[in-house]
Amino acid sequence: MPNDASNSDFPSPTSPRPVAGDGEAALHGLLRSLGSVAGPLIGLALVILIFGAWQPYTFLSAKAFRSVFENNYHYLIAAIGATFVIITAGIDLSVGSTMGLASVCCAMAAAGTQFPVFDWQRALVIAGGMALLAGLCVGGWTLQRGWQRLRALRWAVGSAAAAAIAGILIWRLLAGATIAPMPVSAALLVGVAAGALVGLLNGTLITTLSLPPFIVTLATLGAVRGLTLYITGGIPVPNLPDSVSQLHYGTWLFGLSPNLWITLAVVVVSIPLLHFTVFGRYAFAIGSNERTARLCGVHVERWKTLCYIIAGATAGLAGAMMTATLGGRPTNFEGLELTAIAAVVIGGTSLFGGEGTVAGSILGVLMLGFLNTGCTMASLSSYVQPIFIGATIVIAAAIDRFRHLGR
Repeated sequence: MPNDASNSDFPSPTSPRPVAGDGEAALHGLLRSLGSVAGPLIGLALVILIFGAWQPYTFLSAKAFRSVFENNYHYLIAAIGATFVIITAGIDLSVGSTMGLASVCCAMAAAGTQFPVFDWQRALVIAGGMALLAGLCVGGWTLQRGWQRLRALRWAVGSAAAAAIAGILIWRLLAGATIAPMPVSAALLVGVAAGALVGLLNGTLITTLSLPPFIVTLATLGAVRGLTLYITGGIPVPNLPDSVSQLHYGTWLFGLSPNLWITLAVVVVSIPLLHFTVFGRYAFAIGSNERTARLCGVHVERWKTLCYIIAGATAGLAGAMMTATLGGRPTNFEGLELTAIAAVVIGGTSLFGGEGTVAGSILGVLMLGFLNTGCTMASLSSYVQPIFIGATIVIAAAIDRFRHLGR
């Protein structure tokens, strides 16, 4: 995988794709990526060896290993999405809030729900929010393209007015409507859609306003959590059907739960998507050197936004899947973004962008999973476990920094 965007072996929309050398470049990039997995693989082996020597009969049992996989698949899915964002030198702090919103939306779809009756106070709040977002994004987009301020202002005001009207009309159509209980598969898709919308919002704000990803996703972390509490009134969604719990407790082929099979499908899709597609190569190029990627013809805003949509969709899927065990509680997943980012960084993805693998993030999740399991079996306090996680993040980031300074 090329880590220098100035390298001409990735195609651009304005130049013909090279025929010769693409396969060799992809193979070289894959081998280099596999080499970066060695670190997290060694770390995982050390964690297993240390706790295995401490508690051999309990920690090294098949039951313990199965428990790690069954209790961490949501971290794995969220970490895969975060990998795409961090490779572009971005960050997504709204993962936990997005999972909470998606879980609630999935629960409401599965149990059935009724929208509140129409009132102008709520309608004006929705219209005002949509108008503000539309006006800011359109204004930023036009100014980035060199439009005159007066013309950009007219477009921003017009877009804000159109968004406000659309918001009132949409709420007028939905207010008072009753949504019948959906099949669990459709409810999962509702959760994924909710997460993707949050990702779209993050990506749009970052690319149109040129705001730091840290600021944008920190804002949506609080805003999405507040929205989740608002639509539920701060109480869990009641009357969930038994089919939702079967996602975790049921069995499909080989005795594995549906959620584990969904996780496997996400892994199978994400690895080639990141490492063997033009989109993946653009993501690496943007993270390596965004300016050079732009000069080479890469539509940076489009592909960066897509990375945030993927991160939001995977977080939404993870949250919807966990409805099977946690229910539709609006306070779920607080602080989970720390674990997801930790797993990605521990897995070898550079916080400076341009480098990382899905396999490394998977190993990072497993390493944290075995670490938490070992701490629990060793009767270490639950207050100590976050210290281990925080220290691991610092060590992984420091190693990544030293590695870059040595180049």
